[in-house]
Amino acid sequence: MKHFTMQEFTRSDKAQELGYANEPTPEHRANIEEFVRNLLDPLREGWAIRCAHEHYGTPAIYVSSGYRCVALNSAIAGSSQTSAHCVGYAADIVPMNGHLREFKNFCREWLVGRKFDQLISESENNANIPKWIHIGYKNREGKQRKQMLSAKGKNYMPITR
Repeated sequence: MKHFTMQEFTRSDKAQELGYANEPTPEHRANIEEFVRNLLDPLREGWAIRCAHEHYGTPAIYVSSGYRCVALNSAIAGSSQTSAHCVGYAADIVPMNGHLREFKNFCREWLVGRKFDQLISESENNANIPKWIHIGYKNREGKQRKQMLSAKGKNYMPITR
């Protein structure tokens, strides 16, 4: 894991508040490492090139939610019972430079032809700018559906520009 740490993936204010350890199993740790090695680290490196070219500033990416134990996932409003977060194959991420629209568009372009499960532009406003990006490597069955979606409220639709 070049650009991310296991601590980033397991850190959770909600888990601390509720007294959950949020400690991944060895299998889930391996999933996190596979996800980061095959998708997130290369995405971060591509984003660094785009940031340098467009003068966006730091290419750092913040993991706002990574691994979630089942109890934690259940405690988070709106979380799916089949969430890939629970097996270490999904993360909610935000570019530290604040360029959310550009990051969303970069992710869409960058993922074409790559193996992934979901890209969800989450909690989009009326200008189609997300609060964060959900990215999944595999779903809980190990499938890679290559879904690109926008979420406005509880409505999911094909990703917007």
